[in-house]
Amino acid sequence: MPYSRRAAIYDIEYIENRDVDFVSRLICNTDARVLEVPCGAGRLSVALAQRTRHLTIVDIEPAMVEKAMEAVTGVGRETYVTGHVGDMRTLALGRRFDLVVIPREALQLLPPEEGKRALAAAASHVLPGGRLVLDLATFGARTDEVRDPDYFDPSRVNGAWQVDWSRPLKDGSILTRQSLQHQGTAGIRLDFRYERRRASGDIESWTSEMFLHRYDQSWIEGNIPENLQLEAIYGNYDRSIFIATAPRMIALYKCMSDISR
Repeated sequence: MPYSRRAAIYDIEYIENRDVDFVSRLICNTDARVLEVPCGAGRLSVALAQRTRHLTIVDIEPAMVEKAMEAVTGVGRETYVTGHVGDMRTLALGRRFDLVVIPREALQLLPPEEGKRALAAAASHVLPGGRLVLDLATFGARTDEVRDPDYFDPSRVNGAWQVDWSRPLKDGSILTRQSLQHQGTAGIRLDFRYERRRASGDIESWTSEMFLHRYDQSWIEGNIPENLQLEAIYGNYDRSIFIATAPRMIALYKCMSDISR
């Protein structure tokens, strides 16, 4: 299933909102210039658009940018949002921002060497005094009952399919997703099966896969862009200090110098 096709169901598939308040609070006022890359189908974009009049969203997939613009239009904020198609590894918008957001697990779609390029490209778009937030999952074993991200279970046996959920779509059909999880030292591979059952009884099915690379604290501390200072690494959205068993690894940087690409 290509990334372009996933745009049609992305807002149904990923309904996470745990990061919304944390990121929104980094926007100091409605005149703040904010960049979100990548934006996906606009899950976070809607919240950001309600906090600023200057939001730029970027994704490598045109269908995702279109979907995100539809989402901000749905809350009446489209005049405050500019959408771009672009690769986060080579991003060069020609302007800079008070806040740059690389949201949940987005960087982990890239191997660490490409992630370094993407982080440097994002950093080049931060204004002096501005901030960049990078939000990663640790994929660590935990004892709490809340899974974050919700599609990953550290106790799950590799090679066993399970039903994740069934959710209604706007046309009245029901979408069901199953997943198969493989844990490795380099990262987590997830295979997905989808079944869309229409009221008529017709069934459409397809598959997709996703690989998320593991990043650790040493990668964060060893790849700080030259114009940024690492302010903190948080272990969750409550701003608790990062420890090895934390579910998240949220790096907050501040721009200390005025450099150009």
